[in-house]
Amino acid sequence: MTEPSDDPAGLANGLARLLRPSSVAIVGASDDPTSIGGAPVAMLERFGYRGQVHLVSKTRRTIGSRRCVASIDELPDGVDAAVLAIPRPGLLDAIEAAGRRHVGGAVVFASGYGEVGQDGQLAERELAEAARRHNLALAGPNCLGFVNFLDRAPLTFAHIVPNHAPLRRGIAVIAQSGALSMALSYAALAQHTFVTHAISTGNEAVLGIEDYLSVILEDEGTAAVALLVEQIRQPARFVALARAAAERSMLVCVLHTGRSARGRRASLTHTGALAGDQAVVRAALGREGVVFIDSLDGLIDVAGAFARSGAPRARGLGFMTDSGAAKTHAIDLAHELGVTLAELSAPTSERLCAELPPFATAENPVDITAMGLNDPSLYARVADTLLSDPAVGTLMIAAMPGSDLQGAEQIGALAPVLASADKPVIYTIMGGDWPLPAANVALLHDAGVLLLRSLERGVHVASALARIGERRDRRAPRDAADTLTVAPARVYHEAPAKALLGQLGLRVPTGRVVTSSDEAVAVASELGLPVVLKVSAPGLLHKSEVGGVVVVEHGARLAEAYASVLARVGAARADLSIEGVLVESMAPPGVEMIIGARRDPAFGPYLVIGAGGLWTEQLGDRAVLMADADEDEIVEALRSLRVFAQLSGLRDNKPSDLGALMDTIARLGALMRATTAVGEVEVNPLLVLPEGEGTLVLDALIIGADVAVPGAPSG
Repeated sequence: MTEPSDDPAGLANGLARLLRPSSVAIVGASDDPTSIGGAPVAMLERFGYRGQVHLVSKTRRTIGSRRCVASIDELPDGVDAAVLAIPRPGLLDAIEAAGRRHVGGAVVFASGYGEVGQDGQLAERELAEAARRHNLALAGPNCLGFVNFLDRAPLTFAHIVPNHAPLRRGIAVIAQSGALSMALSYAALAQHTFVTHAISTGNEAVLGIEDYLSVILEDEGTAAVALLVEQIRQPARFVALARAAAERSMLVCVLHTGRSARGRRASLTHTGALAGDQAVVRAALGREGVVFIDSLDGLIDVAGAFARSGAPRARGLGFMTDSGAAKTHAIDLAHELGVTLAELSAPTSERLCAELPPFATAENPVDITAMGLNDPSLYARVADTLLSDPAVGTLMIAAMPGSDLQGAEQIGALAPVLASADKPVIYTIMGGDWPLPAANVALLHDAGVLLLRSLERGVHVASALARIGERRDRRAPRDAADTLTVAPARVYHEAPAKALLGQLGLRVPTGRVVTSSDEAVAVASELGLPVVLKVSAPGLLHKSEVGGVVVVEHGARLAEAYASVLARVGAARADLSIEGVLVESMAPPGVEMIIGARRDPAFGPYLVIGAGGLWTEQLGDRAVLMADADEDEIVEALRSLRVFAQLSGLRDNKPSDLGALMDTIARLGALMRATTAVGEVEVNPLLVLPEGEGTLVLDALIIGADVAVPGAPSG
């Protein structure tokens, strides 16, 4: 829901009080620490919460050493945060009472609201309206609450332990799932990653992810935010917050669930949140520095690694191991994930030659061989050598478990070097969950190193860190050379669409629409054979499927081809109003691409590029980018496509004109930004000619913003 408050400043003040309370009331308090009303009381005791605690219970006079009052109306005025651990039927009255007592914010655990259907949605709306009338910052409903580890304020019924003392800045965990907000926090704590906040947002009747993120942005102790998202309800605000986070060098990592159609349906029944278009969300937020992670492990791994050391200054990965097979596997993984292995400088190679045994190879990745067992200091000397190379942005160490003593000697030698490193270090000890000595693990944690038990997870983290480190200032968006006049209530099929795109500076084949076979012969004579005949009819979006396209190589066949193409289309689509036949010059060989443009109601205009022509549906080779994408973003999108290998020139074929392709993409993006009258554009195929020869629009469709056309481009 999360609609704007009538008094946003008042609600923001309530949220600040809720998340950092100096006083807390537990409504529905119990002396049973395993119950919904008793767990928050026990958690406040366990954490050593230093603020005032007030208990509300209709049945108890005291709980432990604390006095209880019978109703919210008996609370002192101005309590910062209230935990409403009561069933749904009494919640609306409780919100009204909390508002009368000027409570800053409230946590609602109860479910049975927007996630269960229309009745629940109505009840949730009533709850939200009551909270907004009183500027009450309402967390939930259907949430687990939150834990502010910094201020020792656990307003949750989940069992979680207090945090360890931080050595560096930490991470905040925010999730629309209550259970996973705590599970992710446990995962971070197990890695000795300091957690500043663990927040479950639930149904977001009043407070949404954007509200919590706005508060976390002001927290100097938080270096990264790990977000588990099912729906982004305030896209424009989220984009602005992501931009602000990047300006503060705070990393925002997102795991966006609902990537599949079935997953989107599941998210709707879970929190009442409908997941948005994944590709568009990633394109819009990725350009603001948001890093998308596709696994729960990776979400915590990457956020934790960033919190320890920040982003690497160089792209290259330095890799060292004591296993030849691990070295080979790392090379394979790096290739698959697009990780650049650092090219070591000559001085670094010389140092490695001096350090390594004669039978080892002084190259990256470095295999120090089994000699590290005899001389544990070899680990430290090689690590120090790699860390000193400017091309190494991140160092990853993959070690075998060995005996407890061997591990202690190895880690003991490495720890001083790693503790002084000013670059991210990922330490993987293989062997699955085979237990490690606590003392050895503590040495690595005290050195500020991310310890993982999986080589694969380590390389994924290195890949993500490299992408983060590649952030650079975005160039100013390109503007359209001309603003086209487009009727928002009209569909422009091929011929008129090409005419408009020609005004935009895009090349189109020479030709024109004719209405008789004699005209077709005359135009073909002017153009020269071979020519292409295409039926021109509004509403005919896929001409080839109904036999509406034919290539004519001999003049004697023109009249026959003209008549037959009209007959085939007329038989297949009697509903069409055929304007004539478009006669065009035959296009030269090239690579067929598709460029589509659409408007997302949340994030605005975006582009879809991929393999075109007959391969569009079969390959599904697509990339999405925003309409104001700069040159770097367009290059990155093109490189992600399988068709890029063909564009780059296969075997003896010349490379395609990538510069012209990029210019065409930028011009269509500029068109979408220049006028809101355009709803959709599809250029398919766009022929990309060999280098230096440009591009050619072979077919196109432009749909006005106010038109809904069955079978229109799907993007």
